Amino acid sequence: MLQALFRSNGCSRADLTRMTGLAPATVSALVADLRDEGLAEELGRGPAKVGKPSQLVGLNTGSRNIICVDLSDSSVLRAAVIDLAGEIIHRVEREFLGVVGEAAVALTEEIIAEAISAAPARLLGIGVGTPGVVTPDGTVVEAVGFGWLNLDLAQRLHDRFGLAVGISNDANAAALAEYSYESISHNLMVIQIGSGVGAGIVLNGQQYYGESFAAGEIGHNSVEDDGPQCSCGNRGCLETFVSAPLLNAAIAAGEDPHQVMTAAGRRLGLALAAAVSVLDVHDIVVSGPGLPLPDELCRSALASLRGHTLAGLGHSVNLRPSKLGGDTILLGASVLVVSQELGVA
Repeated sequence: MLQALFRSNGCSRADLTRMTGLAPATVSALVADLRDEGLAEELGRGPAKVGKPSQLVGLNTGSRNIICVDLSDSSVLRAAVIDLAGEIIHRVEREFLGVVGEAAVALTEEIIAEAISAAPARLLGIGVGTPGVVTPDGTVVEAVGFGWLNLDLAQRLHDRFGLAVGISNDANAAALAEYSYESISHNLMVIQIGSGVGAGIVLNGQQYYGESFAAGEIGHNSVEDDGPQCSCGNRGCLETFVSAPLLNAAIAAGEDPHQVMTAAGRRLGLALAAAVSVLDVHDIVVSGPGLPLPDELCRSALASLRGHTLAGLGHSVNLRPSKLGGDTILLGASVLVVSQELGVA
């Protein structure tokens, strides 16, 4: 029933009966229950088809709020209060540069507390998108940038605030947002470029995490054997060349912006070529707050990808910047909580 309400802008009980396959009496009872919970509301009469106009029912999108946190930017911590329609009601930001370990957890808790105080409706839960390897139960197995190792962040936040908590890798959160709001395909890869590079993968309409929950960690694919040493210990990893701070710093230092982004795109396309060849994904979205010249990056990456794959495969790929702006991970965190708590995907 909730799935049907989420996907409509208002429908009659007869429409809901057809959409769900449930008996009319069951539909009426469920609508009454959802209305009592505040999740459904009467929208008035719709246009008459035959006979008198029917009473329309819709989702009450303002009945619940989600507290969402984006940890992907190493310099700014972002949080927001979001309703069930994905509308951002309130924003909170904190300087985040160089904060690691327990201090990063404490600052995350602080910004969540501030966002909670600004929420106008009943809270459904807390959603967090963070760099690193994250299990479905909300344990951060490893987040190198924060110095987190086997941190049960979901349990920590639940114990502190008493709310349901969903934690996701930031690229996986971005993939949730793109798939929910923008995707035209059931097979999708979202490249999240922040302090590092990661990919969120959707295959046949389901998120793919891998055996160790590390699927999409393309930032640590080596694209140059003699490249700079990475924080992971290897040399020439993609994120030693492609990250928002590195690209912006190069441009600020006077390097030609077009050359900077073209070189970054070439290396990104090289890393993506192997993934595309294995997964045969044709819809790729590049996302990242503060990413300079994203169109130029995508053009260069697509040319590089096509130069390193079979012609028929590479030329079927659509690689574009995200249309969701800087709120992609926040929106993905809200989708995560709505899916977990209401069963709506």
